[in-house]
Amino acid sequence: MEIFKKYKIRNIFFISFFLFVTVLLVVIIYVTYHLSTRESINTTLKHQEEKLNLLSEDLSSELDNYHETSIGMSRQNAFQNLLRVSNQGNSQEDRRLRSSVNLDFSNITYSVPGLHSVSIYMEQPPSNGPHPVQYKPLSMLEEGWSKKLNNTSSGWLDEREIQLYFDFDTENVMSYGRNVYSARGDRQAVLVLNISTSYIEEWMQERSDHSRLILLDGETSVLSRTTSISIPEDTQKYLQETAVRFQEEQGFSNQASREGNHLVVSTAIPGTDWTFIEITPMEELTEGGREIAGWLTIIGTISIIVALLATLYLTKKFTNPIMYLTKVLNKYPLHDISAELPTDYKNEFGQLFQGYRQLIHRSELLYQSLIDKNRRQRKAEIKALQANINPHFLYNTLDQLNWRAIERGDDDMSRMMELLGKMLRIGLSKGESIITVQNELDYLRHYLELQKIKMEDTLSYEINEGEGMFRYLIPKLTLQPFVENSIIHGFPDSKDCFIQLNVMENEHDLVFELIDNGKGIQHMNTNMSHSDTGGYGIKNVNDRLQVYFGYLANVSLYSNDTGGTTVSITIPKITDRAFFEQSDVVHLERRKDRDVEGRDY
Repeated sequence: MEIFKKYKIRNIFFISFFLFVTVLLVVIIYVTYHLSTRESINTTLKHQEEKLNLLSEDLSSELDNYHETSIGMSRQNAFQNLLRVSNQGNSQEDRRLRSSVNLDFSNITYSVPGLHSVSIYMEQPPSNGPHPVQYKPLSMLEEGWSKKLNNTSSGWLDEREIQLYFDFDTENVMSYGRNVYSARGDRQAVLVLNISTSYIEEWMQERSDHSRLILLDGETSVLSRTTSISIPEDTQKYLQETAVRFQEEQGFSNQASREGNHLVVSTAIPGTDWTFIEITPMEELTEGGREIAGWLTIIGTISIIVALLATLYLTKKFTNPIMYLTKVLNKYPLHDISAELPTDYKNEFGQLFQGYRQLIHRSELLYQSLIDKNRRQRKAEIKALQANINPHFLYNTLDQLNWRAIERGDDDMSRMMELLGKMLRIGLSKGESIITVQNELDYLRHYLELQKIKMEDTLSYEINEGEGMFRYLIPKLTLQPFVENSIIHGFPDSKDCFIQLNVMENEHDLVFELIDNGKGIQHMNTNMSHSDTGGYGIKNVNDRLQVYFGYLANVSLYSNDTGGTTVSITIPKITDRAFFEQSDVVHLERRKDRDVEGRDY
């Protein structure tokens, strides 16, 4: 269930519904295809079994006709007398009987459908003539035929190719042989009826209904077929084994199975050792199922597309209010979002939006009260801090003047008092706590001149400032406490004391770099936003900078490699006094705007 916590609801809902519909349609198509295919195979199998049984009975009746014809021909008097006279050597009687037999047998051959010719194997055969009756010596009887006719009166022989002496064309025939015996029981001749294979094929074609039929003889040789499809070797082997099994097992006359990619239905022909086999490619049987599956696939694809669009539409309708609410809430509290929350929803989303409007209203009331309270507290702190630093400085200055008067009573005291007056005028500033950077630098010069007199010219200083410093505003007495700290703590017993102040500006900030050659500090890179280093005056400055500027102001102290201390003070460039009168929220918004757009206040 972690996916419901990790991923977006819109994506989970859309993908889950889409996968459900897709899997459902795939299962329906798969089941429908297999059920339709199985039903088609079973129906085809039953139909083919019934059809083959009928065909085998019809073919058996057709073959029985040749059986009856052979019996009639073998018992004909002229034929019997020809066999007797031929053995006695009476040539005149032989010619008469031979002519009669040729005429009768030829008429029978022409009248019996499919009968191609008659072959008579006898001891002393007469010469052949231009008729379908052929005489051959009994010794020329094929060895395989003798075995087949050895223990029976008649039977079907092998398929062969024959040619009549008056006809140059050859033709494949299936032969039916019958032994002709004398009164003593000796075999006098073998009467062979040659049935045209093409006639059997035509007979099968007429009754096959475009099926693929194969007729095998007792030697599992193909007598006739109505198909030209290529049969795999494993299927051919199965056909041969089926034909042999039909011959060996009496009463076993039907069999159906699936061999490879073909459905094979077999049946034995009664009264013969032949086998009827029908072969149907499985792709034909599954064609209907494939067609159904194809239509279902098309319908399913269209359904999936429709479901996809419907799901996408519903997903957006259900999740858009939530996404919109999330987007609007990201603007809070920097912007007023109450007007952006929709009011036309009457369902659960309407209740949700209404609840957030009420929550935002209560939060704004509470937040505004906190802002007012914080502003009042900030002003009180600033006034307290400002009030504390002036007496602190005055106490130190008066103490120094007192010591100077005690040690020396010279005239330069007036100079010191003059400088002190200038400092007091700038320091008091008619109660203003914000002055220009230029005034802050003038205040610092007066203080350094005063300290220079006190230290008997052992102190020198240098102030490097850019143009236009009068435009920028700074909290009063920001730099003096650091200079005072350098003089008191950095030069307790030193001579040739030097203080340098560099005023620089970049795109957004003013940077004040104060460098002295005193004894330095032990702790390097001390961030004054989290330290009390430097005494009360420096801490007072740092607290005021944090109140006014927050994280935009920074004070750092570190010792120089060559000795002395460097103080770096960074404050934003402010030109509007209204900045210092705004609430904390306005300060925050302006600071963020400056970070994004890079503009001054």
